[in-house]
Amino acid sequence: MAPPATQRILLVEDEPGLREVLTLALEGAGFACEPAPGIAEARRALEETTFDGVLSDLKLKDGSGIELLSWMNEQGLKTPVVIMTAYATTETTVQALNQGAVDFITKPFKHEDLIATLKGLLEAALPEAAPPEDLGELVGVGPMMRRINALIGKVSRADTTVLLTGESGTGKEVVARLIHRYSDRARGPFVAINCGALPEALLESELFGFEKGAFTGAGALKRGLFEEAGGGILFLDEIGEMPLALQVKLLRVLQERRFRRLGATEEKPVDVRIIAATNRDLRARAGTGAFREDLFYRLNILQIELPPLRERPEDLPVLAEHFIRRFCQKLGKAPMQLHPETMAQLLGHRFPGNVRELENLMERCVALNPGGPITRDLLPDGIGHQGGPDVADLPAPLVIPPDGFDLEAWITALKGHFLRRALDEVGGVKTKAGKRLGMSFRAYRYWLAELGGLEALPKTFPRPEDFPAPLVDESGGTEGSKEA
Repeated sequence: MAPPATQRILLVEDEPGLREVLTLALEGAGFACEPAPGIAEARRALEETTFDGVLSDLKLKDGSGIELLSWMNEQGLKTPVVIMTAYATTETTVQALNQGAVDFITKPFKHEDLIATLKGLLEAALPEAAPPEDLGELVGVGPMMRRINALIGKVSRADTTVLLTGESGTGKEVVARLIHRYSDRARGPFVAINCGALPEALLESELFGFEKGAFTGAGALKRGLFEEAGGGILFLDEIGEMPLALQVKLLRVLQERRFRRLGATEEKPVDVRIIAATNRDLRARAGTGAFREDLFYRLNILQIELPPLRERPEDLPVLAEHFIRRFCQKLGKAPMQLHPETMAQLLGHRFPGNVRELENLMERCVALNPGGPITRDLLPDGIGHQGGPDVADLPAPLVIPPDGFDLEAWITALKGHFLRRALDEVGGVKTKAGKRLGMSFRAYRYWLAELGGLEALPKTFPRPEDFPAPLVDESGGTEGSKEA
């Protein structure tokens, strides 16, 4: 059902084409839309007219959506604001939500999804929260990681149970710590335990604690992790390995918010948020009786699935550079970069250990490298695949051009180049091309369409110097390219 015409939306977007398209979409959905090309015009409109909601881009030529939010707060305006951006990070998401935005929408999006979001959120502004004191470390430039960063910002503010899923090494504990840092429990403790690393009896005493004399050897009272994490977050890693008997006790704690130490006669209240993580398919395990179905549904209130590294190769060069820089600083070595042959070898590897494996690999390379580019001989046997990309057309060691370059555009071109190369090497069969790049046929087809089809993909290796850095204006935005 369309909203009444009196439901007015202020659209703040500095790109004329997108502003016109969104205006038509909003008006077609029944909203009365007033477009504004920037912060100054948006302020004037808000001073002159009462709006039911504001839809603003994050990066604008004369400021940012967060600046507009801040100004609205100073003016005492309580109008719900929805922020749009193509490059969501946990930091920007939390900044927007902390300033009073009701939602943070990541581009590209479908118009019907945007309309549904506006209809559902205009009346429900989120409560204020104290800004975080530090940032986390979830590195990635691709669309998958942008969506996950935005999701973390939202999930952190909802004080309920979270289930993190994904293969080992994908960064589940990193995400858990980010949620803690950006939540209202940031001043409380973050306590972690691996449920698969301890035998059942020891795990139970670690979680719930015990009274003095509860069993032979219990010479003193011991506080359990539920008590230690009071007011904060308890991170239960590898929750799928928890014995069934303990799953029953955990379910009771989640339902009743009370627990009992071993040997105690009375229950104690507990104030703790649970974040659980697993590399198992808990739904399937619940179907076979290996995991309690009622506990699965209690844990699976908010879920974040972390993709394996092989499904986001556009992030690999950025992650590798990030780890190399960190370990150069840690080991006191001069800055170094990957030789293009080494990068090609890494891009051909499936990384069963995911980001953790890449991190350990980069530490090895930095430690063994006497200086200069990191060459292929520093990689252990088994990294990459036979018959991998021919590096004859790769540039000499990849370096940042003196005038800088557009990293986002280069990463997109790099992804497109390898999509084309893989397809050429397997005779044009998309299923085989996807398999060669460690992804499903569906993922390969999605990326191919996202990049404009086969004809739009670069045939030669993209060189950083072919992607000049966009001009940066005084507000931190860019001229000549849309950053938000």
